[in-house]
Amino acid sequence: MALYTASFSAIKLEIVAIRNACQRLNTFNLEGCELYSSCEPCPMCLSAIYWSHIDKVYYGNSREDAAKIKFDDKFIYDELSLEIKERKIPISQISRDEAIKAFNIWEKEENKIRY
Repeated sequence: MALYTASFSAIKLEIVAIRNACQRLNTFNLEGCELYSSCEPCPMCLSAIYWSHIDKVYYGNSREDAAKIKFDDKFIYDELSLEIKERKIPISQISRDEAIKAFNIWEKEENKIRY
């Protein structure tokens, strides 16, 4: 199955295509699918592509092409390579002792769907 999109930063059509495919196929796992986009996926869309297990992505314009028309994700790509404490937006871990309880429950669950 091929997923076709035209990139537009306000509505993120890659995400819409992934969501629609998941609904249509009744699964979050899109192995066997390919995604076609007018531009190299942004970091958000790229994350969704990995989470959905899409096999291959085809794109027309590069991230450099996008930057030339002010759709510039370079800052985000750069931020992702930094340690959390070095990023521009402060990100702090809180309440881990409470939060880890949900993961512990999930880990012990026998009837879970693995990602």
